[in-house]
Amino acid sequence: MSSTLSLDVRDGVAVVTLDVPNAAVNTFTRLVREEFARVLDQLERDPAIQAAVIRSGKPDVWVAGADIEEFLQIETSSQAEAMSRDGHALLDRLENLRTPVVAAINGACLGGGLEAALACAYRVASDAPKTVFALPEVQLGLIPGGGGTQRLPRLVGLEAALDMILTGKNVRGRKALQIGLVHELVHPAILDEIAIARARALADGALRRGAPSGPHGARHLLLDENRVGRALVIRQAREKVLARTRGHFPAPLAALDAVANGFAHGSERGYREEARLFGELAVSEVSRQLVFLFFATTALKKDPGVAEPAPPPLPIRKLAILGAGFMGSGIASIAAPQGTIVRLKDADHARVGKGLATVRETLRERLTKKQITRQQLDDYMSLVGGTIEYAGFQNVDLVIEAVFEDLAVKQTVLRETEAATRPTSIFASNTSTIPIARIAEASKRPERVIGMHFFSPVTKMPLLEVITTPTTAPEVTATVVSYGKSLGKTVIVVNDAPGFFVNRILAPYINEAGILLDEGVAIDAVDRALVDFGFESVDVACRLVRFTSRAESWTWLCGRPALGRPAFRYSRRRESMTSTSPVRRSQS
Repeated sequence: MSSTLSLDVRDGVAVVTLDVPNAAVNTFTRLVREEFARVLDQLERDPAIQAAVIRSGKPDVWVAGADIEEFLQIETSSQAEAMSRDGHALLDRLENLRTPVVAAINGACLGGGLEAALACAYRVASDAPKTVFALPEVQLGLIPGGGGTQRLPRLVGLEAALDMILTGKNVRGRKALQIGLVHELVHPAILDEIAIARARALADGALRRGAPSGPHGARHLLLDENRVGRALVIRQAREKVLARTRGHFPAPLAALDAVANGFAHGSERGYREEARLFGELAVSEVSRQLVFLFFATTALKKDPGVAEPAPPPLPIRKLAILGAGFMGSGIASIAAPQGTIVRLKDADHARVGKGLATVRETLRERLTKKQITRQQLDDYMSLVGGTIEYAGFQNVDLVIEAVFEDLAVKQTVLRETEAATRPTSIFASNTSTIPIARIAEASKRPERVIGMHFFSPVTKMPLLEVITTPTTAPEVTATVVSYGKSLGKTVIVVNDAPGFFVNRILAPYINEAGILLDEGVAIDAVDRALVDFGFESVDVACRLVRFTSRAESWTWLCGRPALGRPAFRYSRRRESMTSTSPVRRSQS
């Protein structure tokens, strides 16, 4: 046996452990697939083996899918199609194996990993928070290539399957059990024990192979069990995809074609169509660019935000937030679930109370979606406290200011905060337009001042801009970047230049829209043209008001005052956004 796949026979049940050496996650590389095929040979031929369990040696990942780097080696559509066909053959063997196989799933089960689990006779999953299921291929401009477009709809129903295939979103354990994706959900401590017991029951005939309870009822009969109902679901799904993508992303439409083909002409034809479409998409320009974006995002997650050798980030155990409004309460809502003690401050008790209520309501939404338990909600809320004074600020590690966008106000709270905190505390401003260096002018320790620009709504928007000044200490940058990642954010580090990054690239976009408005084009026509081109709806009128109503910020951003009817044309003056670490900094 190889070091990647180990096999331990326990009273007729082969426990197969997948643990790719020197890797954080398990992926189905070419070598792993070849070794997996040899394991299937042994399971088929060894008379001492009556059933099998596949488990992971990684703590939080079952199988994360295919090795994305292998996609970069694909040169032709026929190569990609052959890869898909090979995957079909391998998983067909798994599904039809003499010895029934149980998938013991703990952690992320994604892409090809989920497709392998679907081919198993029985699926037992742990109820651990990190156990999630997804077919994220559309996010790479692809479709599932291991039979996912055929097995999943027949297992969980057409609507539930399309919701996963067309969006790539995660399905947590409880939802997976509800829709029939898994047979059982158990505590991680007994996962292996239950999986082995189910494998023995399958071998003895006490438990029959087959799908879980799955979809049922009148809706299932109307939509899944007849041709007209399926056509209606497919048509509505196609309309939603086109409304969302404007046809710029071909993968969701191809996935719909593969699913529909399988229902219309049978699974064998569906598998052939899946392989053909996978081959075409794998060499498309859209997929190439999305794969590039995947690798760039992965690299960004490892970036400390400062030049090497990077100083170690400081721990953030206690956080103070100035301003209990929409942004402040949103930050508190994502900080508490990470175990951070949060102190939420505002000018009066009514505002503090409203902020705390918003935090609870936000967490309650997660409870409703079964993303957290009621006990977790109570535990998270116990970490969040409110105040109208600076009491309790003496030992905070980080202060995030989310007060009104006014330089004088921000400088005032900075002075007050420094008087109430220890010298090592970090002060971060959530401003979207005011220069961090101007705010830091009021500081006695400007090296501890930095920008942390969250986006609204904080709980949903993934980006976090970290803005540094020439005086910001590398230790401060590294700490804030590390903490931002712990909050689940995609963190980019930019210099303290006009517009930072997002508003800087937004300004020319808004300027051109403003010119069209000056020329008499209707706002809805401008917005519609932008969306059709590939942008999301931006509510042009609101954004123009936002920029032009802040005279000082607009002057800083565009290099000209906003007087009377705004001059929308973006200034060509280029303030440098380069740094000593250009690879790690966004540049204009």
